[in-house]
Order: sequence, then structure tokens, then C-alpha cells
Amino acid sequence: MKPLTYQCLQMVLQEMSFIKRKELYAKCPAIRKIEERLGYRVDKMLISQYPERCAIHFEKFIIIIDLEDETKKCCVTMTNNKTGITVKKSIDLEPEEAAERLVTYILNRPGTIIQHLHLLVTPVCILKLDHPMTVINLSMYVDSEIPEEKSSWLKTTVPVKHLETRTVFRDDTMKTARSVLIPENVEIDGKILSEWEANKIIIQSPFPLEQVVTYCTSIVKSGRPIGFRCQSIIEPQNMEIGTLDSLAGRLNARKTTWNGIKCVTIPLDNASELNVHGNLDNLSDRLIIEVNEKGTAINR
Repeated sequence: MKPLTYQCLQMVLQEMSFIKRKELYAKCPAIRKIEERLGYRVDKMLISQYPERCAIHFEKFIIIIDLEDETKKCCVTMTNNKTGITVKKSIDLEPEEAAERLVTYILNRPGTIIQHLHLLVTPVCILKLDHPMTVINLSMYVDSEIPEEKSSWLKTTVPVKHLETRTVFRDDTMKTARSVLIPENVEIDGKILSEWEANKIIIQSPFPLEQVVTYCTSIVKSGRPIGFRCQSIIEPQNMEIGTLDSLAGRLNARKTTWNGIKCVTIPLDNASELNVHGNLDNLSDRLIIEVNEKGTAINR
């Protein structure tokens, strides 16, 4: 049997799981140089980091890096969820540096692809990565904005397909995500949100009317393609008959109807219009902001 060519070996290794690759790496010295240059295909990874503690869920492993109570030394605890085996080791590093080295070892390779990446609290350990990676689905549950010298918590090769975030701030990766979910209990900044390029946005937190005005005003200036849709929840005090009429005045928009319900409409160009509508007269809390073909909404 002929040995695999370099290109074929690359393809085979890239399709292997992290565990299988490391097993092959240990048993077959001939593939080590190639293996060290190739990124991993990761299904799910979670990084939760505090100043003196970091938890990393990766493949079948849970890795905890923190300080031991008695010695105050850095302790790394690795548990294999499949076998239930746990290994502990003390190392002469600060927890933050230990987390940085581990994450760099796993992810700092060209061609790394992660299907589901969850970042929690303050994941500073990922800021040292030199190589951008491909992330399909990203959950950002971070507590703070990115450090001033950075433009994003995470560098990616292509825009994230789906983003879920509990914070709205300026971050290049969040800005370019294709679709966004903002869950409950998130403060919405309409100006920052208007800079995001997603064509589909679902907001499950109340969207203050002042921020709706700011958001709509900004996206009228920047434009959106036909098919853009932002589904939001209006604050309870704004669920009344006159809300959309008031919004029309503040946005200098036409009062229209959309599929039989009240709407306000702002023309974007010769082919499209921005429509803001919701069945607020019947105390619905849904407010939809979307771009349709010109003439979709009808004057009241």
C-alpha cells in the first residue's frame, strides 16, 4: 500500500478529532511536523475566565486552572468526562499565564474551525492568539468591553454565522456577525447596534423608544438590504395606541399600514423602504423593524 501524499495526510488529519490526532501524534513521529502546523476542528468549546480562575471545556475535557487553597500555587485540574478520570498538577505559573498558554497551544494554529464557541466573564487568555480562526456560532457572555488596544475579543477569518450576546458594545467580530440574538436583561444601545451588519436580529430585552429612534435614524443613513429584519420587544409603558404615531413624528416618517396593522415608513432608495410596525393597539409587545420593497406599506 502506498503512503499518503502530503496533501492527503493534511486532509485526513484536519478531519480527525483533537483526541485522535494527539493519539496518532504520540504513536507516529513521522506526522508530527505536519500535525503541529494544522488547525483543529472543534465542535464545542467554552472559556470562562476570572482573574485567578479559568475554566475551559474542550472536547471531552473540563480543565480548571486556579490557586490551591493551602499553597496558593497554580493548580491545573483536568477531568475526562467520558472516563471520569481526574488528574491534578501544580505548576509554577500564575493562573492567567497558564490559561493563556493552554488556549494558545490548542487554538493558535492556522485553519482552526470551531462550531460553537462560548466566551464568559473576561476571557483575556484568547487575546494573545496570533492566528484568526473560523467560528460558526459564537456566544459572548463577557462582562467587560475589549481592552483599548484591541478591536475585538476574537479574531476570525470570516464573519460569524450566528452571535448570541449579553452585552452590546463595539467589537469587530460582533459587528460583522450575520445574525444576532440578544437575550433578556440586556441594555440596548441603539447607536452601537446600528453599526452591526447582521441582516437578522432578535432582541428579547425591552428596546427603549429613545434607542429605537436612534437605531432607525442611524440605519436610514447607513442603509440596509431588502430582507433585513430586527424583531424586538417594546417597553410595557409604550404598548399603547399612540406609540407608532409618535414614532412617525420623531422619525419624520409616513404613517402607513403593513398587513393591516399600524406602521411607519421611511424611504431608503428608489427600490426599498424601512418599515417599523407592531400590533401595539392590541397590547402586543412586539416591534418589528425591517426593510421591504418600496410600496410594501400602504399610506393610512
